[in-house]
Amino acid sequence: MLDPIGPQSSVKPAEAQWLARIKAARRQGNHLVAFDLSEQALQDWPSSLAITYESILALARAGALDGALARYNKIFAAGQLDKIDDETLASDFAGLGGRLFKDLATRRQGEEAGRHRLTSAMAYKAGFDRFGAYYLAINAASMFLAAGYVEPAREYAEIAQRKAAEDASNYWSAATLAEAAMILGDFTSVRAKLATAAGFGTDYDNIASTRRQLAWVAALVNAPTDILDDLPGPMVLNWRAPSDLEVGYLEFEFPKDHSVLAFGPMLSAADLVTAQALLAAGAVVHLVLPCKPAMLAQQVFSDTAERLAMFNAIIANEQVSVMLVTDQGAPFEPAASLLCTQQARGLALLRAQGLAVSAQLLTPGPKGIAYSEIPTDDSDLHRALVVTDIPANRLRKPHAILFGDVHGFSNLTEFEQLEFLEHIIGGFADVLEQIKSTEYAETAGDGLFIVLSNLVDAVECSFALHAVLPKGAAAGGLPRDLGMRISAHVGPLYKRLDKVIAREKFCGMEVVRTARIEPVTPVGEIYVTEQFATALACAAPGAFICEYVGIQPMAKKYGECRMYSLRRAIAPT
Repeated sequence: MLDPIGPQSSVKPAEAQWLARIKAARRQGNHLVAFDLSEQALQDWPSSLAITYESILALARAGALDGALARYNKIFAAGQLDKIDDETLASDFAGLGGRLFKDLATRRQGEEAGRHRLTSAMAYKAGFDRFGAYYLAINAASMFLAAGYVEPAREYAEIAQRKAAEDASNYWSAATLAEAAMILGDFTSVRAKLATAAGFGTDYDNIASTRRQLAWVAALVNAPTDILDDLPGPMVLNWRAPSDLEVGYLEFEFPKDHSVLAFGPMLSAADLVTAQALLAAGAVVHLVLPCKPAMLAQQVFSDTAERLAMFNAIIANEQVSVMLVTDQGAPFEPAASLLCTQQARGLALLRAQGLAVSAQLLTPGPKGIAYSEIPTDDSDLHRALVVTDIPANRLRKPHAILFGDVHGFSNLTEFEQLEFLEHIIGGFADVLEQIKSTEYAETAGDGLFIVLSNLVDAVECSFALHAVLPKGAAAGGLPRDLGMRISAHVGPLYKRLDKVIAREKFCGMEVVRTARIEPVTPVGEIYVTEQFATALACAAPGAFICEYVGIQPMAKKYGECRMYSLRRAIAPT
């Protein structure tokens, strides 16, 4: 991973060196690292608009849209964008402005969303009128259409069509021609251009971006439901093998023109055989393990040399990626097993959402392999839990864990701290009283530590806690720049008596992990771990949006963690 700390040399790195490091982090999807690098680079090159662009883009992709917009509006108001000599950079800024307001529209509803769509359209239009890039024209067309302005939408779709046709030698020109044809209602041409785009290769991210955009436009123009079939995305599978299933051999056959991504737990011999068969059929396999591979191998797959060798070969396969529920779990622990199956399914759902395809449930059985829709909740996974003989005092249970604090608290006067206790902490208490699955909560100054038994309740609690701050600050006459940040994780926890406070509390390594995430969460945001994001996607599909923001170093050198920005899904209008 890229080190977010800048070079230690006393020689100031060149602007190009900084940009190379920032862009490398961005290409890897590590948007928080890209932002950290940008901030360090701006200390050396404070007037660099190229670095400023990367900083704003990194913030936007990390989900911190308000911060990104504030920075963009600041340089826009100062007239700096009109002074850019580099035409490519100026064009990129024009596209960035359109993108920021487009993203903002997805977080708003009704008339407010419509205003942001129109602002986005005008930003793209202004960019095209100045620079002539067809990607600006097609984005202007789609945003005019979304804002309800059909004539300018058609005008800029026709312009984009002409411009893209002049450079019809790459994927994006073909995708642009397809989108323009869709806006103009020429669905036959859409299919032809998508088939052309598909011929340029199978870059998952490019195809996913196009499918998401065109699915959105298709809904606006009432296009046929199968309009995107000529640009197929990969097949995404989640397997669920009954733990008592005795199966010695499986064989899969997939269409030759389809890539296959398979997600599943590794808990039993049936999971082992399923993973091996998927790999043999050419699938890319993503495993979720309840604990470290060595412990899993010893306790579950060491009964025969053949099975142990199969497990080790699968783990070492280049087509396999691995995620752990917890590195200190046990294979037969119900909490870890449940989280393992939930997170495997959630990974499949998140990946399918990102690729704009539908995930399927794969169930191996004694009569063969069955495919079906993934259930709309995770009740089937709860029913499949295996009874264990682990002593009750050694049994952990799955819980959602929240840590939060208020930025700016340390600058309050002593009198203001009293108002903070009354209106902010008091408001937090009112929220927690309404959340019935809250099992533990404590404060320390502005800090919050909360444990809940229900994942969706933990999400609603996080949103409600954020809403307390502006109201409480106004009621208590506190500074308006107070900001809250919350981190969330899910994992198996112990419950023990704390003899100092004479109260039962929750403990375990997953509590420590969550505490190390909160200090690196941007103010105003809710950041969740991949374990939380995947379990949430399984428990409440489609209700919330978890956007991947990259691999983030945790506080106190506690390692790294794949992080997501959490927000509520808003139905399109």
